[in-house]
Amino acid sequence: MNNDNLNMKVAPDNYANWFALYTLGNHAKNIPSLKISSVELGELLNLSQQTASRRIKDLEELGWIEREIVGKGQEISLTQLGINILFKMYEDLKEIIEKILIVGKVSEGMGEGGYYVSIKGYYDQFKEKLGFEPYKGTLNLKLRHMDLKILKELMCQVDPIVIEGFQDQDRKYGPVHCYDVYIYPLFDRKKKRKAAILDIKRTHHEENIIEILAKPYLRDYFDLKDGDQLAIKLNRISK
Repeated sequence: MNNDNLNMKVAPDNYANWFALYTLGNHAKNIPSLKISSVELGELLNLSQQTASRRIKDLEELGWIEREIVGKGQEISLTQLGINILFKMYEDLKEIIEKILIVGKVSEGMGEGGYYVSIKGYYDQFKEKLGFEPYKGTLNLKLRHMDLKILKELMCQVDPIVIEGFQDQDRKYGPVHCYDVYIYPLFDRKKKRKAAILDIKRTHHEENIIEILAKPYLRDYFDLKDGDQLAIKLNRISK
C-alpha cells in the first residue's frame, strides 16, 4: 500500500462520499466489487435515487470506484485508491477508539498476585464471591496515566466485591476489594472474558499496574506476550 495514500486526509466535503464508499464496501459480499443499482444504494443510505446516483458519480470522479455497465445493471469495483481511503479511515477510527477505551498493556509480573490468590483463606472466597474458580496467578496490565485515572473514577462509582480479611497461624491478612470486569483483545470483542480487578492495597507494583484475576491462564487463553493490549470494561453496577 502506498504510504502517501495512507497519509491523505478525507476532506469534510467528502465525508458523505466516504460514507457511501463505506456502505458499498460493507454491503458487498465479495470485495472489491458488487452489483448494485442507484435505487438500492439510495435505500441503504436513506437517500433518493437521484442523490444516490450523484454519490456514485462523485466516487467515480474521485477515483475511489470504477463502474461498468453490465446488461441492464452496473457493477461497481473499489479501486486501490478507494481501498486505501477505507484503510486510512480505519486507522483514524482505531486511534480514536484506543483513546476512548481503557486499555492496558501486558506486563511481566513479580508473582505477588499469584501468592495472594493461592492463599486458601482468599482463594475460597474468590471462588464463592466472584463466581468462578480462578487461576492461581494474575495478569498484570500497565495503564497510561489517563486510563488509570478514568478506571479509578469508575471504580469509585460501584460497590466492590469484598474479600474479607482473616488470620491464620502465621499472620494477619487484610481485606481485598475486587471489581467485576470484562477483558478482551483490543479489536476482538468476540473473545470477551469475565474477570476481576484485584485492588490489593499493600503491593510492590508501580501505581499504574493493575492485576487481573480470571478462570483460565490468560496469557494462553488470549495468546499474549508482553506489550500486547487488552481492553477493560468495568461492569458498572451503580452504588
